[in-house]
Amino acid sequence: MEARKNRTTDTFRGTNPVLAKIIAQSVDLEGKFHHVNGTWADAFGYTTTDLSHLTVFDVLDPLSRSAYEEVLQDLLHGGEGGLVELQYVTRDRQRFVAEVNITPLFNGEGVLMGTCELLAMTLYIDGELQRGSTKEVPEYPARVFEAQSAYQGSMLQALEDPHSPMNMFLDSIHDLVFYKDLEGVYRGCNKHFAQLLKLPKEKILGRTDYELYPKEVADFFVTRDRMIQEDLLPRRNEEWVTQEDGTRSYIETMKTPYRGPDGELLGYLGISRDITERKIAEEKLVDNEKWLNIYFSQSLNAKYFMMLDEPQVWDDAVDKEALLERIFQNMRMTRVNQAMLNQYGMTEEMMLRSTPLDVFKGNPHKSREIWRELLDQGHAHAITKELKASGEEIFVDADYMCLYDEEGRIIGAFGTQRDITRETVTEAKMREREKYLRTIIETTQDGFFVVDGDRNIIDVNESYCRMSGYSKEELLGMRFSDLDGQWPAKELRMKIMDIIVKGSEIFESRHVRKDGTLLDVEISATWLGDKEHTLVCFCRDITERKQLESYFLIEKEQFKNTLHAAADGLISTDREGKIIIMNQIAEELTGVSYEDALNKPLEDVLPVVDETTGQRMASPALAAMASGKTLEFSKNHRLLVKGGEPIYIECSVAPIKGTQEEITGAVVVFKDVTQRREEMRNIEFLSFHDPLTGLYNRRYMEETFERLREEKSLPLTVMVIDVNGLKLTNDAFGHSKGDSLLKNVARICKEVSRTDDIICRTGGDEFVLILPNTDRAQAKALKDRIVTKAGKTEYDIMFISLAIGFSVMTSLEQNIQEIYEEADTSMYKNKVKYGKIMRRRTIDLLLKKLNAKYDESESHNRIVAEYAEGLARARNLSKKDVEDIMTAALMHDIGKVMIPSEILMKADRLTPGEMKEIRKHPETGYQILKGVDDFSALSELILCHHERWDGKGYPRGLKGTEIPLGARIIAVADAFETMTGDRSYRMKKTVDEAVEELQRMRGTQFDPDMVDLFIAKVLKR
Repeated sequence: MEARKNRTTDTFRGTNPVLAKIIAQSVDLEGKFHHVNGTWADAFGYTTTDLSHLTVFDVLDPLSRSAYEEVLQDLLHGGEGGLVELQYVTRDRQRFVAEVNITPLFNGEGVLMGTCELLAMTLYIDGELQRGSTKEVPEYPARVFEAQSAYQGSMLQALEDPHSPMNMFLDSIHDLVFYKDLEGVYRGCNKHFAQLLKLPKEKILGRTDYELYPKEVADFFVTRDRMIQEDLLPRRNEEWVTQEDGTRSYIETMKTPYRGPDGELLGYLGISRDITERKIAEEKLVDNEKWLNIYFSQSLNAKYFMMLDEPQVWDDAVDKEALLERIFQNMRMTRVNQAMLNQYGMTEEMMLRSTPLDVFKGNPHKSREIWRELLDQGHAHAITKELKASGEEIFVDADYMCLYDEEGRIIGAFGTQRDITRETVTEAKMREREKYLRTIIETTQDGFFVVDGDRNIIDVNESYCRMSGYSKEELLGMRFSDLDGQWPAKELRMKIMDIIVKGSEIFESRHVRKDGTLLDVEISATWLGDKEHTLVCFCRDITERKQLESYFLIEKEQFKNTLHAAADGLISTDREGKIIIMNQIAEELTGVSYEDALNKPLEDVLPVVDETTGQRMASPALAAMASGKTLEFSKNHRLLVKGGEPIYIECSVAPIKGTQEEITGAVVVFKDVTQRREEMRNIEFLSFHDPLTGLYNRRYMEETFERLREEKSLPLTVMVIDVNGLKLTNDAFGHSKGDSLLKNVARICKEVSRTDDIICRTGGDEFVLILPNTDRAQAKALKDRIVTKAGKTEYDIMFISLAIGFSVMTSLEQNIQEIYEEADTSMYKNKVKYGKIMRRRTIDLLLKKLNAKYDESESHNRIVAEYAEGLARARNLSKKDVEDIMTAALMHDIGKVMIPSEILMKADRLTPGEMKEIRKHPETGYQILKGVDDFSALSELILCHHERWDGKGYPRGLKGTEIPLGARIIAVADAFETMTGDRSYRMKKTVDEAVEELQRMRGTQFDPDMVDLFIAKVLKR
């Protein structure tokens, strides 16, 4: 580069002094010269007569013509030109290279008429001149340099004459041009330079920098001028300039030395441009990048970028399997946050430059499937197992997104991952626990069966099938009385009612096997607490135990052997309650060995605590011998295990009698029921609770109504709460938002209610509060607290609105079900009264949220509504139709409330995923409004306002008159305001430009009749 710079400077200085000057030329769209300056004639060697027959292509080297034509084509398509290096040919066939700044020239009506071109040949430019355009340029004839000759080639004389062609030419250039002599005195400038300083030219010419700028700025300019004077090289600089009125502009300036006809240095020629907006945008970009970096680095979720060495085209024309392998080899991790490093236990050095195969090693086969989906769809979501650097397994919930270049080629991928190892393990444990519980039921040696209120068997395990000799299919549907061979039908009914009253009971019975033989069983039956009177029963074969009891006195040794072979813990005591026999199961359950237990009091080895009293039980052996009866206990009794955790037990203690009926000791039979107790508690909890909120369910409510029918609960208030807008929330924002709404209502009810109050969720959007000892005033106060709390609670973008009614039961003669119905009726009246207001408030809140999220939303919607109203009136629609269309226009973008602000305000091209989000807003708006009575008729217009006349719109692809008329009107109004309205992230179009765009799209995007009517009647053009 340095060699090129020296060669250029030496050539221009040593061979042709004319080339040390700035050459200016203006060319029309056919290449004919509008005008040139005197330096141009000197440089190229042509006369006035020659110029009238020449075009710019005659002086361009053939090698440069295609480059020049590319710039012209760019200008014709709305481009701004720029800096290009071209090679020229003089009249005597000499060639030289020049760097040319080409900008468009427009006439007074803004129509492109040609180019303005400045050729610099004594300088080498490091970087580009900023592009610009001149909006108003007079047309000059090609004979301009004849008048220029009056100044005998002196640029200074030409600049000092305000009516010279040189000054007229410079004024037509949009850039800021000035000329200073070697003393730093301004000798010439164009009108745009004067406008920047907000001074007339006459107050600039003849002054120095110190008379025009603050001292520190002037010092800077003078220093740069001296540097140019010393080494005769151009200088490019950027600086803030403060005018006399205090306003500031950021200027980019290119200064070059200017020589006279004899090659002597006369001064400095400067070309400047106001780049204030660009610098402000750059500062904002830096600030945005700073906040993006903060978000990226401080996010608790893992985030990363992986980029390809070179872009890749992914479509059906390529071998996708082979390309996937290349992507795996050539994609590298380029940026990660700390959460990503922590997730995989890696350092940044280990992670960066790694490939997908290096990082995602948990399940290579599934990883390939995920990458195929990502590359096919542009995005992917997956829950997958990964490996940390240490080899530890983790589970991640991940979202991936492809990154594309402007040509739609894949350049990389962005990913965000959340470590869900704990949740996954917990969920797996829960599934394992459920499986475990069922496995226990199916594999336990105890029989298990469930009996409904009609005493039919509705569930049974394999163990009971083996005990009874029946198959499961045979047992299901049989009556409990068909199996029981001990209890008469009447006594069996009484026994079942006794169990329901007590809640649970252990009793013995005798069942009849399929082959007719009898089976001695011990049954532990528990009532689930439901109104169907369902009993869950565990059944144990105690035939051996019964035989043991029968033959206990036959022979002590035989008794010992049988005792040790039993499946339950067994302990035998003497008449003083001291242990004489203990089997291995008893040793395991108590944590005490037989040797340590021998001759010790039973209560020391079998310490049992009654949880209802908190007291340790006295010796159950002594109690049984004292009563002469068998004692049983099974509920809320815990055995304090030596060296271990307490366990719940079921225990039976019977006195041992001799041949003369004298009591000789006691035998204790006990077993661990901790696990079975936990299983029963789980079953009971699920039968009475709502799984979403954890509140009681309708079944529990109905049981509570019966339980609280007692004098001490009066006055008893039943309060019914209905969640307004649950359907609107579900339709507009999805059921996850609806679930969140219900959980918030449950939380509010719990926070404001009292300890004894009972809260139930009885249906989809209905809650019931049962309030014992609550009169009407207290109920009203509680209702007000709930309403106040709900009114102050916002979640996401919604607020909570409740319809509440209550009724008070003051006498047992009243029917509690009628009280509930009265409360429900009261609630419904409240819902009818305020529900419509709530739905309207919801819409207003959504519009308010949208306006807060998107600054231009409110003014955009208002102006669109005004245009739509005007177009509807011009269409001679009825007053109601006009009002409906105007209202729909005010809310046409309400669905954008669900779109993130960064997408709505994004100035760059939207990604496919972001565009997909944007295109959801008509359907979201439709879902929001269709359930609101006042707006349901308008929802169809909002749904269709992005449909196109040619059928290529969204969301339904309607065509022509299939699109509602109101939606076609809103589409035109929306498009026109979007083009002409102020936006912080882009430049607006002029009215003429917007009208031209509407006309261009009539019959394709827009209804042609609506476009014509809008332009003629609304815009009056």
